[in-house]
Amino acid sequence: MKGTTLKGTLTVHSNHFNLNDFMTTSTAGSTTAATDSVATPSSAGGAFEVPKNIDFQMDANLKQVLFDKMAFNNMNGKLVVKDGKVDMKNLSMNTMGGNVVMNGYYSSANIKKPEMNAGFKLTGLSFAQTYKELDMVQKMAPIFENLKGNYSGNINIHTDLDSEMSPVLNTLQGNGNLSTRDLSLSGVKVIDEIADATKQPNLKNMKVKDMSLDFTIKDGRVSTKPFDIKLGDYNMNLSGSTGLDQTIDYSGKVKLPASAGDIAKLSTLDLKIGGTFNSPKVSIDTKSMANQAVESVANKAIGELGKKLGLDSAATANKDSIKQKVTEKAAEKALDFLKKKLK
Repeated sequence: MKGTTLKGTLTVHSNHFNLNDFMTTSTAGSTTAATDSVATPSSAGGAFEVPKNIDFQMDANLKQVLFDKMAFNNMNGKLVVKDGKVDMKNLSMNTMGGNVVMNGYYSSANIKKPEMNAGFKLTGLSFAQTYKELDMVQKMAPIFENLKGNYSGNINIHTDLDSEMSPVLNTLQGNGNLSTRDLSLSGVKVIDEIADATKQPNLKNMKVKDMSLDFTIKDGRVSTKPFDIKLGDYNMNLSGSTGLDQTIDYSGKVKLPASAGDIAKLSTLDLKIGGTFNSPKVSIDTKSMANQAVESVANKAIGELGKKLGLDSAATANKDSIKQKVTEKAAEKALDFLKKKLK
């Protein structure tokens, strides 16, 4: 075998396949039986070191696969093992309450820094099971723990892996999108804080229909583009990021229904969401709301002032100093009103 490459094709069938057996590391100068297999743990830790002198094409049909605390059922697909790398092609599996199809590669060409670059198509996965089984989600999206429902979408990631084959999160880069059609929110601290800040307690137990969000993962933070959540009669638009350190940096707008009472005269509330997942801080951005309110009526106010000053509309529109004074005064009045209204 030395100095040569072993080529071949394999068709693998198994009713029960425990990958954890292959992750056993050496102890007391001896190795377990698992280290005699084709893909062995490296001396650097428990990561797979894919032999560079193997050129295999494998068709896998595995009824149950165990890896760490995860279970995969009905795993089917093609694996190409070559040059210290495993290419996975249309590798389909049932897990976390739904189905995942994976395309990508795992490389141990540099065994001190193995890497994974892969795309995943997700269908009908459970939020709660995803949180329970994936350490990455526990650290980067702990809100999953309290979400009741399923989601689908796509995610692409590129990351280094540690000795336990888990992503090194500060190297993780990626993007994707998730959507859900039936999501129940209850006991989510951030939502509870929003309900308290807007004085709308019925937001604390709500169901969400047809939510969709796009996100990127970079430099230890998950950033989302603006996305809409419909909570009963309330419409919320959120955008921002969360970090590995559990910090939250989000802004949002809540559009209130007419049934909300006197506060509905404001129609929209601007929010700032900070703190951490365990201790979120939600505040109403009254200054931003005042400025937006003024922006929508400033031209009309200037027009009225222009009439009193005997100016035509064209002249009024060009009087920047008049516009600034009217805007400043209106913003001041609006801010005072909002502060009193939201005490």
